[in-house]
Amino acid sequence: MSREFVIRPNRSLSDQGRNYLLYGIGLIMGLVTLRFLILGGWMVIPFMFADLVALVAAFYIVGQKCRITERVVIKEDKLAIHHEEAHQPMQWSFPLHWVNVDLRPARHPSHGSRLLIGSHGNWVELAGFLTNAERESLALAIRRAIIDARQPKWIEVELGLLKPV
Repeated sequence: MSREFVIRPNRSLSDQGRNYLLYGIGLIMGLVTLRFLILGGWMVIPFMFADLVALVAAFYIVGQKCRITERVVIKEDKLAIHHEEAHQPMQWSFPLHWVNVDLRPARHPSHGSRLLIGSHGNWVELAGFLTNAERESLALAIRRAIIDARQPKWIEVELGLLKPV
């Protein structure tokens, strides 16, 4: 029996919605620039173009930062963490019976808590993009899944949850 948690940042705008928004803003900026050009204000053109380029660059950077996917896979004998961000996949694996989930509180009110998973001095920080409440809920769910996976099968047979083979 395995359990998997998929963690992604909240994205309020899809890629297609982002494109429509940028096209709309570009159209409005083009019309405003055309109006100023008709009135003789040709010096507006480079500034409007620079604003549009900066806006597109900002949306691109934010879009790339939101393409993070973290997966926590809990199997019978190990816990694996897969982190995928900007074509740089990383992976960690820990023995299930030695793994710890540590939710460290924020040191300062403006900082968020830290969710760390690891064992034997090797720690991986998860879900840095979630809120404190979401991180706390995730830590609790991962702890419960680890406890469930650590239970020996004979207990489940005695409790009647599994049929003996």
